[in-house]
Amino acid sequence: MDDFELRLTLLPYYEALNRLVEGKTLIVPAGTKITLNSVALEAGRSAGSIKKSRPIFRALIEEVKIRAKEQMEARAPGFFKVSEAREKAAKEKATADSYKEMYKAGLGRELMLLMQLDKAEEDLRRVNNVVPIRPRD
Repeated sequence: MDDFELRLTLLPYYEALNRLVEGKTLIVPAGTKITLNSVALEAGRSAGSIKKSRPIFRALIEEVKIRAKEQMEARAPGFFKVSEAREKAAKEKATADSYKEMYKAGLGRELMLLMQLDKAEEDLRRVNNVVPIRPRD
């Protein structure tokens, strides 16, 4: 497929995307959320005609994603910043929980070692033939 045929094939999709962005749609209701399916429907094609698996649509799909993000940001200002902050907070909470679990495990090991030391000292005291080593004066 040469460049001219490629443009001719994708032109209705790009025109439909521009109409969706401007809110001047011909087929779908005005204000429709920008998705691959809504772009295809506005272009007069079937809902699933834009296939992610086809390389011909790669640039169109990227453009639709960008425009959809812009539309979402215009509808709900700060939406992506809030969602990014929530994701970051969840990640940091998971990290903090991980450190808390490691701390508790370390305390458990410390307690176990103290108990073993106490038992070893008690066993040492029970043995009668052990003489403590005293340094020479």
